[in-house]
Amino acid sequence: MAQESLKSTKAEERLRQLIGEWIIGVAMKTREGKVAAGCGEMIAERTESGINCEIDSHIEGYEDYYQNDLWTFDPADEAVHLFRLSSDGQPQDHTGKWLDDSTIELYWRGTFEDQEQEEHITIKWVTKDQFEIKEKNYSKGKLLLTTDYVFKRKALSEQTQQNPSQFIDGRLHFGA
Repeated sequence: MAQESLKSTKAEERLRQLIGEWIIGVAMKTREGKVAAGCGEMIAERTESGINCEIDSHIEGYEDYYQNDLWTFDPADEAVHLFRLSSDGQPQDHTGKWLDDSTIELYWRGTFEDQEQEEHITIKWVTKDQFEIKEKNYSKGKLLLTTDYVFKRKALSEQTQQNPSQFIDGRLHFGA
């Protein structure tokens, strides 16, 4: 029982790394090969039930996107939950696990725009002040969209606020 409590505490502590203000670089690639870059901000705060994140992003060629995420950890099955509500009102409950001390994998399956879809998300902390997300969206087993995000803690990113991201040679670069 004590070891289970220790695991829970460590997992929740790792999730608390999200707390703070972040600058976001975004690169999207559609199945047709169209690439769009963007930027945004995230504010994450601790709540009684987990961590609440508010995201505001702007991607070239797309409407501005707002999202509210609630992150929680369920010690009973050691599952990480990401409850998401997007700009279009679409609720999603991504569920997954910590793979190691710096990586989470999450999955969601449901209906979006009258189509069955799946979303696979991998989150990897590079440092305590930077993490990266790779999000892949599928419909009927076919890849629709891949989105790469780089989050940098705002206090460390002041110099990149004028030009937070640029997509070069298939990689997302900050301040390029």
